Amino acid sequence: MGKGQSKSASSAPTGLNLAAFLLRPQNRGWVSTAAVVIASVIAFVVAWHRWGVPALEGDDYLVTEDKIVVTTPQPAWIHTNVKADCLRALAGTHLKLLDRELVEKIGSAFTLHPWVAEVIRVEKRYPAQVNVELEYRRPVLVVKLDAPGDEGLLFLDEHGVLLPSNDFAPSQARNYLRLAATGETPSGVYGVPWKSERIAGAAAIAAAVESQWQTLGLYWIVAARIGSGDLVYELRSQDDKFRLIWGRPPGHESSGEPTAQQKLAALQKISRDSGSTESKTVDLRTP
Repeated sequence: MGKGQSKSASSAPTGLNLAAFLLRPQNRGWVSTAAVVIASVIAFVVAWHRWGVPALEGDDYLVTEDKIVVTTPQPAWIHTNVKADCLRALAGTHLKLLDRELVEKIGSAFTLHPWVAEVIRVEKRYPAQVNVELEYRRPVLVVKLDAPGDEGLLFLDEHGVLLPSNDFAPSQARNYLRLAATGETPSGVYGVPWKSERIAGAAAIAAAVESQWQTLGLYWIVAARIGSGDLVYELRSQDDKFRLIWGRPPGHESSGEPTAQQKLAALQKISRDSGSTESKTVDLRTP
């Protein structure tokens, strides 16, 4: 039993043995290197907490409203401040340049705006700046609801997306073709498509003839369904004397029907023919 106790005691490490190991001449170089490394790490940690962490809270790393730059000029037809509207959603948020979710947070704030069709790019730079590239929606069609006079006017883009009515005065309706939406109401809020086949087709045609309809004296878009088939669209003057049978919406032409580009070429020829829009019906479905 005495021998067992002696063997156990001799095998246990002691502080004296460790000190003797470290003081051996052949180990002094290793000990010095380890001491330098440990001292360097301690110094780095102390310095980081004293100067590094406060530096990340400085102006070069904090993203404030004035450091978020929308690089795409806002079109004249938008009267609200899109950037200010979007940044309201981030009010009270502490934005840091090193935040891995910074680009996503800012991009999401702009994506939700009804005037923003697409957030093309969000790019962060040092010192603190975030550049945002946008594609804006463009109004092309006025939808007239069942209301007297200029009441009940709604503005849509080329995809049938409902645009904020507060950004338009009733007098601006004359800048766009209009469609009478008898019996139809929007199915969503601003920034959301109307979800109507008739209105979606009218918006696509309005976008296609955007540069020519005023020259031809057009005013209305009228849609009629032939039997149980597709919708066929007409463009008409305000007095209905000039009628332009467009046919089906762009990209949905029937077999043998000219494309939207071919129809537009025909319109250019009509607009050059003086008096061609007086009391006349033109069928663009005929090549």
